[in-house]
Amino acid sequence: MVLQAEAAVLGCLAVVLAGPLPAALSRAFWPRRDPRAALVAWQAVGLGGGLAILGAGLTLAAGSVDDHWLPGITALPSKLAHLGALGWAGVTLTLIAGGWLVATAATSAARVVFSRRTHRHRLDAIAETVGVGVGLNRGGSVAVHLVDHPHAVAYCLPGLRPRVVVSLGAVRALGGAEFAAVVAHERAHARGRHDLVIQPFVAWRETFPFLRTASRSVAAVELLVEMLADDAARRTCRAEDLQQALRELSREH
Repeated sequence: MVLQAEAAVLGCLAVVLAGPLPAALSRAFWPRRDPRAALVAWQAVGLGGGLAILGAGLTLAAGSVDDHWLPGITALPSKLAHLGALGWAGVTLTLIAGGWLVATAATSAARVVFSRRTHRHRLDAIAETVGVGVGLNRGGSVAVHLVDHPHAVAYCLPGLRPRVVVSLGAVRALGGAEFAAVVAHERAHARGRHDLVIQPFVAWRETFPFLRTASRSVAAVELLVEMLADDAARRTCRAEDLQQALRELSREH
């Protein structure tokens, strides 16, 4: 009965980590003061929720075989025929939850990889690689690609070889210092591999689309990585230049 009680506790923990705790974290003000610590907190919530639901199923199944967790888990394959209703419930929960999590994460990752590859091929056809001029050489080896488009646009295309993409509209709309600040901001996204930080939460949202907190988590993490990129850009550029550049770019949306 001890393991069954532990399984119930883990199940309750999974519910808390999937609902009330992310909701409270998304409304908290302190993450704005320390976005890096807040990202760690979000990652702990996401990882803890997944491990809790899987642990609840495994613990419930192990409790039908032995009074101790590790011996019960070890004996499970050979004693499947002797599992009771609770044991089979645990096995079913583990297989369904684990399979769904893995399948959704793999599908989401494959979709993202395909989309970025298509985007990259299109950029190769229309974009010009630039790397000279004030502000473009500062901040590392992430290449800057210029696209002939009238709207002011700047973004990071992540991947094994990330790229910063800017439009001619952005070049015309921004002054030299402002343009350098935008490039530094986007390069910070590339260097920090912020796409890898966001992707697990996108997979979480796709795994549990009925959970409002899953959508909140994506929005909160996206905001936090923007804060981190701003902080990185301000180490090499004036805050006023970055703020003015972001205002100019936001007018185009």
